[in-house]
Amino acid sequence: MIEFVVIVPVMLVILLGMIDLGRAFVFGVAIQDGAREAARLAERSATDVNVTDAAVMSRLVTASSPALTNCPTSLGSHTGCGGGDWTFSVAITTPNGTSYTSIDAAKADTNFPGSTLTVTARGSVSLLAGVKTSWGMGLFPITVQGMSEMVVL
Repeated sequence: MIEFVVIVPVMLVILLGMIDLGRAFVFGVAIQDGAREAARLAERSATDVNVTDAAVMSRLVTASSPALTNCPTSLGSHTGCGGGDWTFSVAITTPNGTSYTSIDAAKADTNFPGSTLTVTARGSVSLLAGVKTSWGMGLFPITVQGMSEMVVL
């Protein structure tokens, strides 16, 4: 009975850690897929007037299921969506070196076709962040990131 009392808390912490790590892997793959889909849409923005920042972020959120549920489709930081804290960003560098953080702003540049476009989603994932054991051990959030880079055609 004493061995059982000693080993059960340790095994529970290991089990919960494995569940959190598995969840982080699933979210990481989903976020990477979402960033790839959003970058594919964004690379057509020089020739398609319907491709805006909102459309690209909407594609990111939609394609990142189940990681990004109930997240707004805007650039910037979002707390509490998808069960974590997320940051969505777009970075565009034109061939002459000008940098933009918005597709809508970059479209006005005559050097926009041929630019390098990067879509990034970064956030923390944890089912049980902050859970502490009696020995001071705890489960902390795991940071996942999806990033995709393409050339605007």
